[in-house]
Amino acid sequence: MILVMTKKPFLEDWKYTRENTLKFIESIPAKKLTFSPDKDWGSLGRQLRHIADVQECYLRAFYTGEVSFENKRKDYSMEKDKGKILKYMAELDQQLKEKVSSLSEKDLLKKVKWKEVGNPSIAVMLMYMKEHEIYHQGILQVYASLAGFPTLRFF
Repeated sequence: MILVMTKKPFLEDWKYTRENTLKFIESIPAKKLTFSPDKDWGSLGRQLRHIADVQECYLRAFYTGEVSFENKRKDYSMEKDKGKILKYMAELDQQLKEKVSSLSEKDLLKKVKWKEVGNPSIAVMLMYMKEHEIYHQGILQVYASLAGFPTLRFF
């Protein structure tokens, strides 16, 4: 896959995508973080923690050269604490902004090891990260609807 992407548009797109997630988090009644539509599915809080944990895995790939979803932080206390989730996401976003800003446009074409998708460029990896967040925004909307509370609509 050939993808031409520059840093500034990516960071702008990421900011928009993440701001929607943050607005959603802020709209969740605290008692609804433990809501799950099914006993075998994760809670709303777990979905949010997962989104952040996966972002951390993508960030780690900048330093290791490999995308791996092993050894995620999995701080389960975040699943019941909006403040912790928001703080974690803010820290990750700062790291992401600093790292992406430090890259040259040519660096975005460098490959990362990722056995499941065939060693994409950093640019493609970043798009996967953004698409993962957007995918989960849809899941969050379904959870909110089933839990019966109004939220920001992502579309």
